[in-house]
Amino acid sequence: MQYRQVPWARRPGVFEYLRSLGLMDTVRQKTVAPAPGFHAPVDIAVLTDNGRAECARLERDEKLLSWTDRRMDDYALSEASAVAILESRL
Repeated sequence: MQYRQVPWARRPGVFEYLRSLGLMDTVRQKTVAPAPGFHAPVDIAVLTDNGRAECARLERDEKLLSWTDRRMDDYALSEASAVAILESRL
């Protein structure tokens, strides 16, 4: 799996969807002391524990022979992930 920085403004719907599922959250980016070229701190997206577990599940699924067909299906959380997310919201 590759991780990369994607500006929120380019894909706000995707980030809000993942956030609503409990797979992603935002944190304030840590910055060093002001210096030339200093930019104000910004909120960045990070995977939650549930998000990391879901990514691991998808990585395992990619190795299955049925992956080619399954990857075109509508996305659905695994049952275990859905339960974990619901429990974390209680």
